[in-house]
Amino acid sequence: MKKNKKEIVLSGRLLRPLTVGQSAFFYACGQICHTLPVVSIHEQTEDFVCFETAKAEYHLSLSPFPRAASAMLPVNLAMAA
Repeated sequence: MKKNKKEIVLSGRLLRPLTVGQSAFFYACGQICHTLPVVSIHEQTEDFVCFETAKAEYHLSLSPFPRAASAMLPVNLAMAA
């Protein structure tokens, strides 16, 4: 991990599984967010995930939304798929 990368700490839920080479999609701060492609996944547990993109390191707390709940897509996204 580079020290000059922006460090982003959020609480939310993943909207799809993390995959190296693909953008991360998550719900946090009342909005759906996506990142640059993931370059590395450092830690992934049931209530926390830490991953890195080219410009930032993300620490996403899933505690109010464990992985089982984060597997469900919001209705508007599921209908678009």
